[in-house]
Amino acid sequence: MNDVFNSRFAGPKSPSNMQLGYFFLRIMLGVNLFFHGFMRLLTGISAWADPMAATFADTYLPMPLVILFVYSIPYIEIFLGTLTVLGLLTRWALLGGLIFYVVIMFGHTARQTWSGVHTVMHYGLYYWILLVLQNQNWLALDNRRAAA
Repeated sequence: MNDVFNSRFAGPKSPSNMQLGYFFLRIMLGVNLFFHGFMRLLTGISAWADPMAATFADTYLPMPLVILFVYSIPYIEIFLGTLTVLGLLTRWALLGGLIFYVVIMFGHTARQTWSGVHTVMHYGLYYWILLVLQNQNWLALDNRRAAA
C-alpha cells in the first residue's frame, strides 16, 4: 500500500503520488477560497454582505460585529486563498483557514443552519489533511524560501 503513495510518475527525482495529490488538493482548496472572495468583491460586496448580515438579525450576536466580520470575509478569503495556492507560509495559511472556518461554523450554529455546519466540516477536513501532510508540500514557494 505504501508503494502507491510513494511511487513516482517519471523517475526517481519526480514527485511522488502523495506529493502530487497534496499539490492538487492545496491548489483546489486555495482557488476555491480565493474565488469565493474575489467574486464577492467583483460583483459588489454589498450585494452579498447585506443579505448575509440580515440572516443574523434574530440571533444573539451583536449586529455591528456581524456586519464587520461579514464585510471582512472576502478579504480573508482572498488572502488565505492566495497564500494557499502559492504554497507561501503554508502552515500559517492552513491554520488561518482552520480558524476562519471555526468562526464561520460558530455563525452557522448561531443561526442554526445545520447544513452549513456540514459544509464547514468538509472544509475543516480538507484543511486538516493538508496540515497533517504538510511534509508532502511539493512545488510551493515555501520550498524556495527554505532552500535560500
